[in-house]
Amino acid sequence: MFDVPAVGAPFGPFTLLHEKPFSRTFKNASCTAFLKEYRGITPSLRQEREASALSEAARLGVVVPEVLGAGETSDTAWTLLRHVAGRVGAVAPQNDLSSFVEQVAALGQLLHAPTLHTQPGPGWTPSADDTRTNHEHMMGGFSPHARTEPWWEDVDAAVGATDLGPVVYLHGDLKPEHFICSNHHVAVVDWEACARGSAYCDQTDALFHALRDLLLLETSLHQIPHNLFDRLQVPGPVMAHRVLLWLDRRPPRRPADTGTRP
Repeated sequence: MFDVPAVGAPFGPFTLLHEKPFSRTFKNASCTAFLKEYRGITPSLRQEREASALSEAARLGVVVPEVLGAGETSDTAWTLLRHVAGRVGAVAPQNDLSSFVEQVAALGQLLHAPTLHTQPGPGWTPSADDTRTNHEHMMGGFSPHARTEPWWEDVDAAVGATDLGPVVYLHGDLKPEHFICSNHHVAVVDWEACARGSAYCDQTDALFHALRDLLLLETSLHQIPHNLFDRLQVPGPVMAHRVLLWLDRRPPRRPADTGTRP
């Protein structure tokens, strides 16, 4: 159970729905409101970034959950969100994949207009600490260990030689389950990873998650429709960067995971 003071009280109590390493999501009994709790790494800053992106995305014409309230405890922060009715997105069967591709393209039309006069960085609010280029921002997402890998210099040079375009608003974590679809709207949720950078970052995220989901569904490569690649055009070096970033962020495999003894 999770009870919040004041503004959240009329909607509660809340019970746990999802748990991730640095956040938890709760729902109330009537499923009219959700509460997201930010834990661990800079909870207040992550809460502020997501709330700011939700407000600005709504202004740009994106359907997003309404923020009903927010607050902090001694070691966490939370945001109360109105429930958005609809079906969670997917990539199977094929019509769902086509819908996802079109949803990503439509969101890009709203977010990726080259109107920002700022540097890349986390969140949508510029900071005096934002001094990187798109290339530096992308490569800065790797762990220090990645710089010792034999592929580092090749990927760094390849991404640096790619035209990454202007700095735009990014959702930061585009995947099918972050699109909520109904007969009246397509809403986009979970803006915690929002950032400013190259539009390729969002497009590559979407392509990566679509391909990963299709492979998990044991879809053979020849069954993947060409429009997935036509609509989400991503340079090879940027896609390679995204795959390596995923591998770099995966937790170390334990001996039990490999079938070997300690």
